[in-house]
Amino acid sequence: MVCHLRPQSQWGDEYEAATGDSVTLFADHYDSRPQGLPSDYWSEDSDSSYQFAAHPKKGGRLTCLRADYGDKEIVRRSNAVSEITFTVESGKKTLSLLFVVGDSPYDFGTLVEDCGDGSTHELCGVGTGYPVATIFIEGKP
Repeated sequence: MVCHLRPQSQWGDEYEAATGDSVTLFADHYDSRPQGLPSDYWSEDSDSSYQFAAHPKKGGRLTCLRADYGDKEIVRRSNAVSEITFTVESGKKTLSLLFVVGDSPYDFGTLVEDCGDGSTHELCGVGTGYPVATIFIEGKP
């Protein structure tokens, strides 16, 4: 199945979608720790000096604490969630998100679009050092 959000730029923070499409995003959490700490369940990422959990869980400990899309608050401050669904509005709108990212300074996660049929599309990464994301979505007829 094709994802609703299609990249508009090489930087990955600008997307376009059909006005009226229903988009579902979820938080995908990865536990991480510096190399050398013992664990039977960690696998090494060849591109960095960290080890990552071999099997991230949908939801996990990465949750969205607040989300605004256009002029609407789609996740209120008191309701941390790991899945967000919203309808694409016409014109260029901003999706602003604030996350809670685990309990370790090495924890991080990704915001992922659920494209249906088990396929997904990664939109951005967040970590404990910078737990915010801003995505621009242009709704086109």
